Amino acid sequence: MSKPLKVRRILYPLAWIFGGAAWLRRFMYSRGILKSYKPEIPVVCVGNIAIGGTGKTPHAEFITRTLSENHHVAMLSRGYGRTSKGYLLANSMPEEQLTAELIGDEPMLLHQRFPNLPLAVDEDRKDGIEKLQTYAPETDVIVMDDAYQHLSVSPILRMILTEYERPYFKDYPLPAGRLREYPSAVRDADLVIVTKVSDEQVDRNLWRKKLGIRNNQPLFFTRYKYGKPEPVTQPAKDLTLDDNSEILLLTGIARSQPLLEHLQKAYHIERHFKFQDHHRYTLSEIESLKKYFKHNSVLFTTEKDWMRLQYSHIKNSLSLLPVFILPIEVEFLTEEENTTFINILEDHVRREKKED
Repeated sequence: MSKPLKVRRILYPLAWIFGGAAWLRRFMYSRGILKSYKPEIPVVCVGNIAIGGTGKTPHAEFITRTLSENHHVAMLSRGYGRTSKGYLLANSMPEEQLTAELIGDEPMLLHQRFPNLPLAVDEDRKDGIEKLQTYAPETDVIVMDDAYQHLSVSPILRMILTEYERPYFKDYPLPAGRLREYPSAVRDADLVIVTKVSDEQVDRNLWRKKLGIRNNQPLFFTRYKYGKPEPVTQPAKDLTLDDNSEILLLTGIARSQPLLEHLQKAYHIERHFKFQDHHRYTLSEIESLKKYFKHNSVLFTTEKDWMRLQYSHIKNSLSLLPVFILPIEVEFLTEEENTTFINILEDHVRREKKED
């Protein structure tokens, strides 16, 4: 939620200081005053300027799936919101012990999508890259999530995601807004993706101008593609959704409005329980939610939320409820954009491998 204008005005001086410090740090890396680590294998960086809500995880999934067709891919994330510290390799842990609480909800979701691919979390990306290579020496490309500001590692392809409804050119640096640095930082990216597009016809030239990107920076537009609701508890598997089903929607994501609007086209949303992004649910919140259940009520939630709803202290309570998740994928607005993006991705990876 954006801050009121009066509050923003008070916070502007702090935003200038915060943005200025981020700019100076980026400048020092660009001039070689601060040194970046260049990994031995190609690293693709998926990031943004804003704090969350741009759709990094489904895009990282798309990129991982695309690259894994021709390469040995590993994934690396810092594991935002996890209770653990340091390096953790999801593949080396017993599945019954592996939770979103331990590695973060987004890495947990990616691990479930690609259980056979190496996935690690580490605040120190250099350390994570080196340990991933030791664990899986056949790895020839790493997809690094949420790392555009992690300048101590030099990837071969850096992409910025920005949301269609809340692009960075309408925002401000922290704490007045949601930006991690000035919008000018986009000029260091190799490409830009505008995500969650709701308009079939976008003025690409106008967007290029407003985004402030270079003429040689490719610009892409993607949207969410929602799948059919999937039952994840036994009570949900035992029933059939119909017009009489009353939906209770539970979300703890950065912006739930697009999901809500999508669901309202097909279902009656009785109540929406809305929490902040990466919210850690409590047993009392789940028990309170149960009070709104009727005989024809079902609970809908996102895939990312479901990762956090698997924590041991609430899992048993939820297992008695009919719970469905809403799968999402990303797709480019046109097939031409899809092909161009994949070609750029492959060209960067193959060029780096050839040079090595």
